[in-house]
Amino acid sequence: MRINVYTTCRTRARKDRIRKLIKKVLAAEEKSFATVNVILTDNTYLKRLNETYFNKKRVTNVISFDLGEEVEIYVSESKARDVYDLYYFILHGLLHAIGYDHRDRKSRLLMQKKCQGYLSHA
Repeated sequence: MRINVYTTCRTRARKDRIRKLIKKVLAAEEKSFATVNVILTDNTYLKRLNETYFNKKRVTNVISFDLGEEVEIYVSESKARDVYDLYYFILHGLLHAIGYDHRDRKSRLLMQKKCQGYLSHA
């Protein structure tokens, strides 16, 4: 598996920590992908993606695409208050690619619990 981390802006995240977190989550969730691309960018780029692919004219913190053997996770560095938020957004996007959603309160709480759990043991 390849984990690529790309940045279009200055970032507070450590690429090695991102790779470690992704490997940990995929192992725990018993899921694998050939490639995981994490793109750390800004609000403008996320707003454009949100509008293009989801017809929503607003900024969001993370958008992920499951392309089969490849996953792309776009994260707004601008939305993150600190590096914890940034890692949280990355894991949130990864969980979406794995198949989790947050359409109701129960699934939203499950995703939140998983993200916090993975971050607390990293």
